[in-house]
This record gives sequence, structure tokens and C-alpha cells, in this order.
Amino acid sequence: MTQQFKLIGFDLDGTLVNSLPDLALSLNSAFAEVGLPQASEELVLTWIGNGADVLFEKGLAWTERAEEFTAEQIEQIKKRFGFFYGENVCNISKLYPNVKSTLEALKAKGYTLAVVTNKPTKHVQPVLKAFGIDHLFSETLGGQSLPAIKPHPAPLYYLCGKFGLYPHEILFVGDSKNDILAAKNAGCTSVGLTYGYNYNIPISDSNPDFVCDDFAGILEIIK
Repeated sequence: MTQQFKLIGFDLDGTLVNSLPDLALSLNSAFAEVGLPQASEELVLTWIGNGADVLFEKGLAWTERAEEFTAEQIEQIKKRFGFFYGENVCNISKLYPNVKSTLEALKAKGYTLAVVTNKPTKHVQPVLKAFGIDHLFSETLGGQSLPAIKPHPAPLYYLCGKFGLYPHEILFVGDSKNDILAAKNAGCTSVGLTYGYNYNIPISDSNPDFVCDDFAGILEIIK
């Protein structure tokens, strides 16, 4: 291949999949069991991006009732959140527009595709399989796959090593500042999507190399 990029990496939640409804449902289900208040999807959205543990911790802090529980009880509530999310991982989540067709087009053009997410590793393949896109990816990295997660560059360095690439041969696509920082830290080109989860901050503030309102815009970037 003569094109600049050989591998295109993607974040998952907020980039490929709108998983907010299921995350909110699962967190609220765990909270309801112990009488904690229910958080709106708009609130849960602001807690996404640094993995399930951080999402849970921010949610618990929002309730202002953490002191009512022992450390062991809090750990149990967190486990219940994980259980509910395992049950609802693709209950009401949906692919964003043009995701599947664009991924198929990129694969057909010869690009190696990978997923790099801070989402718990055990949930990554079930999500991709549920939407019928798991076969398109040559590597999937979740929150427990490596010692470090985004914004650390380790996952992108790992892809360089596995596929024998230089950082400049990787294009990384995400919706949050952690995605853009990871790409910058690794020396990769970044694409920021405007529609995902970024703590209600415009993705352009993170200065990605490219900004797209539509996932299909990636096809224009690689021309």
C-alpha cells in the first residue's frame, strides 16, 4: 500500500457505539438496589471516558451518600453495576450513523483496523459482535488489556509493535480528549468526532489533526 496510513484505530463508546443509554440504565439499576438516587443520561454522559471504575466513582460522589456505605459495600455496588452492564451491554445501545458501512469500506481498501478503548476488556468483543462488526478488527484493546490506558500512549505503541508500524502510519479516531491526547503522546495523527462524549467540551478544544461531524468523513481524510 502506498497510502500514508496503514492502520486506523478507533475508540468505542461515543465513537462507534452510542452506549450511553445502557451505561445509565446499568448504573441506575445498581444504585436503585441500595436506595441511591437515579442519574440522568445527561449526567452519566459527563462521567464517561476514563473507564467503568471512574464512571462509578463519579456517580457515587454525585449521590453525596457514599459515607453511608462501608468500603466492602461500595465494592459490592460496583460489582452489581458491572453485572448489570454485562446484562445490558447492547440492550438499547446503537451504532452511530455510517459506522458499519465506513468500517467495511476501510477494510475493503486494505487498512488494518483496531479498537482501543478504556471500556472493560470483557465487554469489548460482546459489543462488537452484537453489532456484527467484530470480524472487521485485527486487534481489540480494552481497559485491562495493557498496564496503561488512554491518554497514555501505550496502547498505540503496542499496535506499532504488533503490526510493525511507525506512529505516523496510524490514524486514531475518537470522541474525547483522552483519545486525542493518546494519539498526540504516541505521535499518531488524530481525528476528533464532534458527536460523542467529551465532558460537554468541544472536541476541537483538544486540537485534533482533523475534526469530523460524521463518521463517514474518515473516508475523505484518507484520500
